[in-house]
Amino acid sequence: MMRHTLQVFFYELRRNFRRKGFLFMTFGIPIIALVLLIGYRAINDANARNQAENPPPDDVAVQEEDGPSFDGVKHAGYIDLSGMFADPGDTADFLTSYPDEPAAKAALDAGEIDVYYIIAADYLETGDVTLVVPRFSLNLATSAPIRQLVLSHLAAEMNPDLFVRLLNPVSLQQINLQRDATGQTQTNFGTDFVVVYLFAIVLMLGVFTTNGYLMQTVIEEKETRLIEILISSMQPTALLAGKILALGVLGIMQIGVWLVGILLLAQVAAGSTALGAIAALSLEPGQILVLVLYFIFGYLFFAGAYGMVSAISNSMQEGPQYAVIFTLPAVIPLYFISLFTTTPDAPLVVFLSLFPVTSPLAMIMRVTITTVPAEQIILSLVLLAALDVLLIWMAGRLFRVQTLLAGKVPKLRDLPKLLRG
Repeated sequence: MMRHTLQVFFYELRRNFRRKGFLFMTFGIPIIALVLLIGYRAINDANARNQAENPPPDDVAVQEEDGPSFDGVKHAGYIDLSGMFADPGDTADFLTSYPDEPAAKAALDAGEIDVYYIIAADYLETGDVTLVVPRFSLNLATSAPIRQLVLSHLAAEMNPDLFVRLLNPVSLQQINLQRDATGQTQTNFGTDFVVVYLFAIVLMLGVFTTNGYLMQTVIEEKETRLIEILISSMQPTALLAGKILALGVLGIMQIGVWLVGILLLAQVAAGSTALGAIAALSLEPGQILVLVLYFIFGYLFFAGAYGMVSAISNSMQEGPQYAVIFTLPAVIPLYFISLFTTTPDAPLVVFLSLFPVTSPLAMIMRVTITTVPAEQIILSLVLLAALDVLLIWMAGRLFRVQTLLAGKVPKLRDLPKLLRG
């Protein structure tokens, strides 16, 4: 059996590594992303150098420093039906008060103003303001001029320090105080939780790519009746194990290339939002070990599931429809992300992290938030490994029996009979 498994392993390894789709997904996407990011940075640097070498005229610079910027709105008008803002005050440079709407519309038609606002009579109670624009434009859809008008009137009657605080009401620094199992706290929650999304994306992409090839290979062999010859000369489990091992190696290699690409992108985009957070990740050795173990066992789970699906499917149209039965439940933990962040030791959270189908994502989410008891991690891995073995065995049984059914698609109630042979 081992000899046949190795033969299938090396054959599938060579065959799938030469696939254009696999090469593009593995190497093409990271290269394209890196080139686009480098190009984006180069354009930004060129624009910055151009602005430094060609500064705007003094009057424009003063206007940019002293006056507000409202994108496409350079000058606006307003009609104050509330009687609260008859005098534009400090905003007269970019706001003009009009007695009625016909006067404002005439100014708009003449090009004297870009837009005008109608402040409702009950503005103090409702805050209603109507914006009139000459044409549809997202740049003109701004409430900033009226906000400046209201703030300028407040500033005249308010303590300067209080007015500054009104403009910038809070300087927020977020610290996570979620207690772990030892009673200690973690303060890197925001950064570390990026691992969950990264793990989910990498796992799903790896699963869909390599196990998609597994499904495609098996269905092609069934359509050409080649699988009947293969099963007559080797055990179905050996055939399936060789395919899973080969595609697993390719999947690990693909994910390794992606991770290297992500780290390179994070270094190139140092200081930016999401990629900067990835570059700042700090994982303990225990967390890295858990990540690796759950990725391997999670991959084997989907490999066995896809093997079962490909064994009972007769076309590539049927296979993905059946595969949804396994893929959708696996991402259920993402729907309860708020519960994970607030109560990582809640009964539902613990159940999801122990249940084999949802444990790859659920346990990773818990590990990055809090300290999970070692016995729960061990129990979760044992259950997941047992399910992996069961699914691969079931897929091998379905291979052998379903091949004899001459393309007949089994019903759900027929599966126990097929597994018994």
